[in-house]
Formats: sequence, C-alpha cells, structure tokens
Amino acid sequence: MGRPNAATRTRTTLERLVDRLDSTSAQVVVLGGGLLLSFLAHGVLHENAAWVAAPVALVAGTAAGTRVALWVAAVAVVGHLGLDMVDGIGQREVPGLFVRSAVLPFLALAGTAGAQLERQRDRALRQAINEDAVTGLLNVKVFYDEVDRLRSEGTPFAVLLADIRGMRTLNETYGHPTGTEAVRVLAHVLRRAIGNEATASRLGSDEVGVLLVGDDRHRCRSVVADVIERLGRETVTLPDGDALEVHAAYGIARWPEDGDDAITLLRGAEHAKELAKAAGLDEVGQA
Repeated sequence: MGRPNAATRTRTTLERLVDRLDSTSAQVVVLGGGLLLSFLAHGVLHENAAWVAAPVALVAGTAAGTRVALWVAAVAVVGHLGLDMVDGIGQREVPGLFVRSAVLPFLALAGTAGAQLERQRDRALRQAINEDAVTGLLNVKVFYDEVDRLRSEGTPFAVLLADIRGMRTLNETYGHPTGTEAVRVLAHVLRRAIGNEATASRLGSDEVGVLLVGDDRHRCRSVVADVIERLGRETVTLPDGDALEVHAAYGIARWPEDGDDAITLLRGAEHAKELAKAAGLDEVGQA
C-alpha cells in the first residue's frame, strides 16, 4: 500500500487541527496565531508569504462557522493589503493582490460549506445506524443501550410497550404494505404524544417501545390515554378505499420495581401487554 499523496496528507492534517478547535479559546489561539504568523511572514520574508493566511481562512470556515470565517478572511485581506501599501504596490502586483483578496473569503466559505456537508453526512450516517427505516423511530439496539444507561445511572424509568391489534389479519387480508402503514401511524402518534424527552423505538414488526424517565407512576397511563385519543383521529386507507381505525394493546413495567435487568423488565411489560390484549381494544396492562 503506497504512501498517501500530498493532498491526502494535507487534508488529514487539517481535519486533525479542526477536531482540536472545539472551544472558543482554542479557536482564538490557533486562528489569531495563524493570522499573526502570516503578517510576520509577509513583513519579514516576502509578500508571497501572505498566502500563509489561506489555510487559516479554510480552517476558520471548517471549525468556527461562516461569521467567524468571514471575519478572519476580512482581517487577513485588510492586514496584508496594509502591509503591501506600506511596502509600495507596483502596477504588476495589482492583479495578484485582487486574486489573493478574493481567494481568502472564498476559502473561508469553502471551509464552511465543507463542514456543513460533513455534518450532513455524519447525521445521515447516525440515522442509518440508529433509526428504523420504516417508522423513523430509533431501532432496538438504541433502545437497549438506553435501558442499560439509565440502569447504570440509577435513574428510575418506565417501559411502555405497544403493538397493533389484528396485525396478522391485516397483513394477510390487505397485504404487508397496509400493515406497514398501520405501524407508521402508531409511530407517528407516539412521537407526537411523548414529545422529545422520551426514547421511542421499533422493537418488532408491529411493536414499539417507549422509555419514560422519572418517578411519576401516572405518566405512562397519561401518555397511553393521549395515544389512544390521537389514534382515534387517524386511519389507514385500505386497498379498496375504505378507512381502517388503528387500535393497539399497551403494557407497562417500571424499573427497578418490576425487574432489575432489561430482560426481566421487558418480559414484565410484555406480559402486561398480553393481559391488555385479552381484555379488549385499547386496554392497558401493568406489570
């Protein structure tokens, strides 16, 4: 395997530098020091040394955002033009000064655009790893990781399981796309009911799980009541054009009262859900 070329080495060096600029103080030291170095090199060595400001502008765009990057580029442009004027500007040098004055802000903006693309790529990668593609909920791995985290921190929480009633009949009668749409409806309603403070994951083909943090024993039933009320306003359009209401069964288990480890806790919630199924539509079971 050959050695990386100059472009690859330069990109790797810049990425490492950007990773270290995670605080305002680090940005001030590195970016301010880089500008000062470019001014000193320009004044002591040669006017072409002003191009030392180019990687500074690029790093500013990548690490500090558009506003800071443009400020850095503006300071570099004005400062180096000032040094050029002190030294005297010849007619032949004017085009080069225009090019430098245009390139520095461009590099700052290019760094910002590159950073935005990188963040979008990382966000898309996290979504692909952590989210269920059908419902947009988190996947089962994230659910169990969160259970382990809460248990290790000693934070009380409740598990709420919900699955759609009659899912097998729905799939066999109308096809899996209709069943998938019913799962999406349940997921959409759950997200709206629990807000952003709870973890909601798809655990199986027709089952979703919610983690509600805190000691409030009545919160789960309040959330379930909200979900049932919202589901009553949602329907799935069947292939023949009819509208189908979506109903679910719900089971609740609390940590640590209903099980110390994740498996026991989930089994308790699952058993409570099966009791709710036997009781009728939109029923809630408690472990």
